Amino acid sequence: MELKASKLLPASVAKGALVKAFGIDESYVDVEVTAGRRLAAHTTDVTSKIAYTVHVPADVKHTDLLAKVKEINSGGAAQDAFVSHLDSAGVKVDKASIKAPTPTVSEVMLVVGKDGKLKEKPVPAGASPAPAPAPSPAAEEGGNVAAIVGGVVGGLVGVAIIGGVLYYFLVVKKKEG
Repeated sequence: MELKASKLLPASVAKGALVKAFGIDESYVDVEVTAGRRLAAHTTDVTSKIAYTVHVPADVKHTDLLAKVKEINSGGAAQDAFVSHLDSAGVKVDKASIKAPTPTVSEVMLVVGKDGKLKEKPVPAGASPAPAPAPSPAAEEGGNVAAIVGGVVGGLVGVAIIGGVLYYFLVVKKKEG
């Protein structure tokens, strides 16, 4: 999404505006704002680009959120809520400058707590999952005992064989020769 505003748009304000426009809990929205450029030397307008991800709650249809994105773009209750929140934070927005392209939709699994908020952010399809957690020290404690014992016994046997070979060549062969 891109818009012209009276000043640089903080990510927290942009997130709040999207939450108001979509009517969902803020835990379902991730926002990143990049500062654009001043449009001309004689104006104070700043172009801001808002990259956002909305994790659709189970009780909301994704098509309803898509409709609200269109409303933000073309006018309506969602745009009014969006602009009103920005205005209350001291950021004046030119409604005509709002460009909200149709978002990409992908399906993911959400883990939600009893309070209805996201417990953890989902991993999009095709992304590599997070690595498995490291085993606890208690579970790991007895796992290497056999390898350690085997290494020690093997090392002692190897030293004994080398010692026996040296003894044979240095002591026994000398007595024979």
